Amino acid sequence: MEMEASKRMNKSDDEHKTRKRTRKKVDRFFFLPDDILLDILKRFPDVFLRYKAKYVCRRWFNIITNMILLDHASFIHCNLRDFTTRLVDIREERLGLQVKVQDPDIPRIGKIRSWCNEFLLISDNNRKGSLYVYNQITKEGWYLPQHNASCCSCGNYAHKCGVALSFDRFKGIYKVAHLLMGRTIECHILILGRNITTRAYLNWKKIELPYMNEGKFIWGDPVSVQGRYLNWRIYGSNDLVSVDMVKEEICIISLPVSINRGMNTCYSFFVMGGFLAVCVGGPCDKAEIWVLKDFHKLKWEKLELALNSHWFFTTYFIYGVISKRYIIGGKPMYGIYSYDLKSGVTKELGIHMGFSDGLVVH
Repeated sequence: MEMEASKRMNKSDDEHKTRKRTRKKVDRFFFLPDDILLDILKRFPDVFLRYKAKYVCRRWFNIITNMILLDHASFIHCNLRDFTTRLVDIREERLGLQVKVQDPDIPRIGKIRSWCNEFLLISDNNRKGSLYVYNQITKEGWYLPQHNASCCSCGNYAHKCGVALSFDRFKGIYKVAHLLMGRTIECHILILGRNITTRAYLNWKKIELPYMNEGKFIWGDPVSVQGRYLNWRIYGSNDLVSVDMVKEEICIISLPVSINRGMNTCYSFFVMGGFLAVCVGGPCDKAEIWVLKDFHKLKWEKLELALNSHWFFTTYFIYGVISKRYIIGGKPMYGIYSYDLKSGVTKELGIHMGFSDGLVVH
């Protein structure tokens, strides 16, 4: 009996010590400086960093997104006649910018409208009004349910409406936004859930912005910031439509007054350092770059650097910024170029774009 009692006491002490050690368990990564953590993370492959590690915590997200780990321009080059695609990745190496082009296995069914993590959102050219989600890793795809929006019946996913895929990293769920322009701006949101492959969809949810003038329409595909904010430019105005896909709210963002330079002004919207940026210029003067540092206060900040306006006016589509130094831009019939903000040197990257070609930025 005494031996059994002693065993029970020893077992109880061991359990108590185990619980005590468990309570005192400390996250060792918390004490690592950013530069050491960065050195550890850079040893992992890009696929793991982009789709998994980035969403471990806010600190990892900031380090991976805003530092050099994923500091490269990735986009899918798509021919809009036969829907053939090329996956282009541009990054800075010791010898300068290196361009890698691959032929991805993507269904040639229509125009790619949005690219979020490993998923692509495609509008099917043969099934008007149908949106198709495709997983580049598993090679699976499925169609989304349609709703009663007017443009769905005619399959018009072009000038007067836009669609995009977003990721809510706080809840870990994907959402689709369908923006329509008319008497009012309507935004229909479809929640895909945590596991996007379950197809356990909710109904389309409608949000409106009633004070928009009639006759306006959006221009081009949206610029996605952090997978949360989707931003479309309103043609013929100095405004953007911005949809917060986490709060499911829509608002109008006015561009800085000082950058309104008249009819010959060119605008290009892109992401720089995790923020929405706009480059504006004309054929003669310097092109300015403004960054929206605070989405809630809608406060624009002008950067000290400026582009050669002749380069910007010739390309005027900016697709990415590498190392806060190389601006990647281009347009159909011209190709893709890099502009070195430090030296002012323009370099052709050997990527030809036809008149009917388009790019979808990751």
